[in-house]
Amino acid sequence: MEQLGEPTEAERTWVEGNIALVADSGVDLDDADALGRAFDAEAARWFATPAAERGDPNALVNAFGLAVGEHLRRSCGLRWVVATDDDGTEIALHREPFDVRVHPTAMVARRWFDGTEGEVQALVAAVKESLTGLYDDA
Repeated sequence: MEQLGEPTEAERTWVEGNIALVADSGVDLDDADALGRAFDAEAARWFATPAAERGDPNALVNAFGLAVGEHLRRSCGLRWVVATDDDGTEIALHREPFDVRVHPTAMVARRWFDGTEGEVQALVAAVKESLTGLYDDA
């Protein structure tokens, strides 16, 4: 079973640093379409680079995953947590009631290799839609 905890100072600094990589490049974190376009452009640039010259995509995936998470945190009332289960530990988002959990870096990582443009925008829209009205019934 997944356990949730508060991020340490080092984890918060890591999250903030990754978010800043995207924000400092001029991407409006409050604009899901802008986030998605920037993600698509970075993925296209990475895949267009010859395989022998590509860097590890994890830095980009983490930065965009956490930037998408920050967008969702701001717009959906979520908070950063550390989620630990049998498979490991990762930064996630959480909201009560209903124990809502979102794992933005994992969701973005899955879309990195899909190569389909617009996936991040669709992901953000789907998460927001799934949360819409959830609290109206609480």
